Amino acid sequence: MEVQLSETAQAVLDHDYPILVLGGPGSGKTTLSLLKARATLPDLQRGQEVLFLSFSRAAVRQVEIRCHGILLADERQQIAVRTYHAFAMDILRAHGRLLTGHVPRIIYPGEESIAKAAFDGDWDVEVARLAREEGRFVFGQFAGAAASLVAGSTSIASLLSDKYPVIILDEFQDTDDAQWALVKALAARSKTMFMADPDQRIFDYDPRVDPERLNHLRIRLGPAEFDLGGENHRSRNTGILQYADAVLMNLPLPDSKNVITSWYWPGAFENTVHARVAWMLSTLHNAGIAHPSVAVLARTNALVGKLSTTLGQEHAFNGQTIAPVEHDVLWDADLTAAAALVVASILEWPTHSKGEALGRTFDRIADYFDMKSAVRENKSARKTSDKFRKAAGQVRRGEAPRLKSAKAFNVSYSNGLVLQGDPARDWLRARDLLGFGKDSSEVLANVKFVRLFGATDEIGTRLSEAWDRDGTYGRATDLVSRALEGSRLQGDRREPRGCVLMTIHKAKGKEFDGVVLVEGKYSGQFFSGADSAAPRSASRRLLRVGITRARYGVVIVRPHDAPALVT
Repeated sequence: MEVQLSETAQAVLDHDYPILVLGGPGSGKTTLSLLKARATLPDLQRGQEVLFLSFSRAAVRQVEIRCHGILLADERQQIAVRTYHAFAMDILRAHGRLLTGHVPRIIYPGEESIAKAAFDGDWDVEVARLAREEGRFVFGQFAGAAASLVAGSTSIASLLSDKYPVIILDEFQDTDDAQWALVKALAARSKTMFMADPDQRIFDYDPRVDPERLNHLRIRLGPAEFDLGGENHRSRNTGILQYADAVLMNLPLPDSKNVITSWYWPGAFENTVHARVAWMLSTLHNAGIAHPSVAVLARTNALVGKLSTTLGQEHAFNGQTIAPVEHDVLWDADLTAAAALVVASILEWPTHSKGEALGRTFDRIADYFDMKSAVRENKSARKTSDKFRKAAGQVRRGEAPRLKSAKAFNVSYSNGLVLQGDPARDWLRARDLLGFGKDSSEVLANVKFVRLFGATDEIGTRLSEAWDRDGTYGRATDLVSRALEGSRLQGDRREPRGCVLMTIHKAKGKEFDGVVLVEGKYSGQFFSGADSAAPRSASRRLLRVGITRARYGVVIVRPHDAPALVT
């Protein structure tokens, strides 16, 4: 594929490492980095690769997609595209015993959240102890542990630099302190290229992500710096980037037929949102895009959930009936995984006695509410967890559970759960039992999004193999847990198509034909009246990220009395 390069972009290709490339959304940073990598390939020796590291799995997926459009098949074999987490985990697994004397083991996020919820002391101290004394590492420790290994061992550092003599680092403004330590250790021996957009720094809430990261890089490595400026290859001639930049800088908004605002009045939220999403899909299709992709973005998971319910129902708008919109959702990974394990435990019912079967399910429900409490301190969730733990003990002792929701499961078990060896049908049959209890209905709402992990096919395959081998789903909980954790490590491998719902934060690094940004009336507001200058500035950066995910069109759906985007 031949790519027309600007003078600045060509200068990047001509310059030696280290290099820092600055540029906004769609400025061509990723394409340029792959062209730079391709130019480097003839200098590689047998077995060597160019390592491409990114902060997010979404960005990794975009790089892989671009690789197919720019590089030949044999060239792609020499490009290793990883997230910081995955790369650091590989180092830790291979050499982590040098740190603690123990074979390293991974504590996955779901397991960590539950353990954290049950721990009364200082969790950071406990995490350090688990690594030091037991060789068990949580995700947040991967980069720091890997950095210690690379910086502390000449042999490990040499092995990595021999394998990856050139390293390209994407979205560098978002690297945290541990990732930066790893990069410094790697840069001592490998050539480096950095790509960044300071205006896409949207993780201000994380104290480990230093707003001065690019200055740290400049001081430490002194890279040659190139600014792609206003180059825009994603939404050229649409005015989308100019509109987003005006929001960011709080400047007068330019007129653009590709960015429109749709206001809703009390009682009209659902049909307005539904109509605008349907209109966006139809407009893109009529413009000649055979399979348009549309992202529906909101600030909070709660609002994303409400939007999913809205799009799944029929509505009337301006005298017309709008059919439900088929859509996908990127949801809260930890809670969805915990909810999925509840269903998996129900699939195991026929292989256990009544007391043990129900006890396992009640424990998994308690795990779900422990997870909910770990995500955000929640006294009600803790109480619900305690109730189900107590019910688990009761049924294991042969006593009748007193909790109303637990009684509903007791009846369901007694009525018999008939499984037929069709994982999809059996999953739904087990899942629907969650709808009979007040507390478990919340679990049901979350488990409906298990397909969003991109692991459904793997779950089905694993369950089908278990049934073919044993005639039961006796290890369903373990099989589903492994499938979900593996999927989360690898990230979503699908290209966006159709309608996808997610938070604006999750949209970072992704591209869509159209974007519908939705602001809630009472939750998920773009701005709060009590915001000081710093959070308002952070909100502007976040809105810029959301708007610039679009190639062709943006609709911003807002309450009729919402404050203006610019003042």
